[in-house]
Amino acid sequence: MDGTAKVLTDIFGYKLEKTEVNRSRFVTDAVTYAAIVDLVEAPGEAVGHVASGSVHHVAFRVKDEATLMYFRDKVVAMGLNITEKIDRNYFYSLYFREPGGVLFEIATDNPGFTVDESLEDLGSNLKLPAQYENMRSEIEGILPKIN
Repeated sequence: MDGTAKVLTDIFGYKLEKTEVNRSRFVTDAVTYAAIVDLVEAPGEAVGHVASGSVHHVAFRVKDEATLMYFRDKVVAMGLNITEKIDRNYFYSLYFREPGGVLFEIATDNPGFTVDESLEDLGSNLKLPAQYENMRSEIEGILPKIN
């Protein structure tokens, strides 16, 4: 848990608010919707793996690419492995595993979901990443129709 706590405090700027029994609460006033992170230590529990009912990753949102790369430098300085910037069409992402093994993502707001359709039309058409475009008809064939 100490390594995870160090990532929260030294990279993301959270502060330890309190610890009760096996739960440590970290807080920040830098963001509204992710202001609290609880770490629960459960010695003797099996290590989790990606499967139904588990958390695949935890994402942290940043405003732009400059901020994204600022955090990348902080992760590298801590000696952790992190991906290069990945273009997700609607945002840019970085991924790294914190010392406890959880996959963390840092993702930008920009360029946003209106990059390829207007706000009025948002969500009315199936948008696919380029690598799945050749499977469009197959994917559309198994999706339920939306009225």
